[in-house]
Amino acid sequence: MIDGVLQLDLPQNSPDQAWSGLAAPFVVGPENALLVAPVQRLLTGNDLAEAARLFNPLILVGPSGSGKSQLVQGMVRHWRGVLQRSAVEYFTAADFGRESQAAAAEERLSQWQAHIRGLQFLAIEDVHRLRPRSTIHQELRYAIDAILENGGVVVVTAQREPSALTQLDPGLRDRLAAGLTVRLQRPGLAAREAILRVAANARGVILEDEAISRLARREVGTPAELIGSLRESSGSLPLAGRVGEGVEAGACRNHPSQSTGGEQKNQSDRAAIKHIIAITARYFAVTQAALTGPSRRTSLVQARNIIVHLARRQTDLSYAEIGRQLGGRDHTTIMHADRRLNEQSIQDPAIQQAIDELDRLVR
Repeated sequence: MIDGVLQLDLPQNSPDQAWSGLAAPFVVGPENALLVAPVQRLLTGNDLAEAARLFNPLILVGPSGSGKSQLVQGMVRHWRGVLQRSAVEYFTAADFGRESQAAAAEERLSQWQAHIRGLQFLAIEDVHRLRPRSTIHQELRYAIDAILENGGVVVVTAQREPSALTQLDPGLRDRLAAGLTVRLQRPGLAAREAILRVAANARGVILEDEAISRLARREVGTPAELIGSLRESSGSLPLAGRVGEGVEAGACRNHPSQSTGGEQKNQSDRAAIKHIIAITARYFAVTQAALTGPSRRTSLVQARNIIVHLARRQTDLSYAEIGRQLGGRDHTTIMHADRRLNEQSIQDPAIQQAIDELDRLVR
């Protein structure tokens, strides 16, 4: 720990996964010191029963950009490596509601309930977005009760404390309020400086302290936007060196050919995702307005997921920026779409074929 800042290494999807600027590590500043103890147990421990005894359910509360999704998805990856994969599930609240209703409509509700209630680790993101249907709220309440009774762990994220979520079923609200609620704040100055150093080092660049301080003091909403500001500004910032290159201090300072490189790259990436949306719309014979609109038709959801997949691999856009280009969707929805498509493409050759064909078309 340096200057009250701690770095928590998060589990990766695979050993060779490249650090994207948000995957790992998670930087904890003094403003978020209270979350370290419970989160470390769920990120690194192997004794789920101990975690279940100490805090259950665990409710992570905070504004968008405070890191709730990053932590929860790290926990899910960890426990999928420790437990049987089928014993761990991750949902956004919207997807939990959709899957519950789909199971009922397809007359497989009892099997779905047995699976959900038999889990050892359940993560639900953005519970404040749970559909306003009492049956869905009851399903989640029954699932939490069953998992806790069987010694499992439930982790939930929300923008406000459970007692303030008046739109939830009172029984569900009480279950959540009975757990441990930890509030996350957006990173303070010391944490922002640490995030920038980690991101710069990951790119092979060592910036002068003055440059780090200047960037950290900018008004940005999220760590992703902070890292984006590093991309946009790194060409014109004073460099202390470049890892492995032996660049002398200031050797690349304010080089005219680099001064606008970051902004040009940003504009290029935004143009690229617009191109991806247009090509995908033609491929699936739908309008671009439908793809960026609110409809949850299965075919449109699948097409959007492919757009996210391609955008993440062909651009440097953050989940938040991709969400903005897809009609202002929340970054957690975009993260879930990417993960879900990766899983579906393994199981369904037709989806992988569509991805491959679109990948060739948009290049």
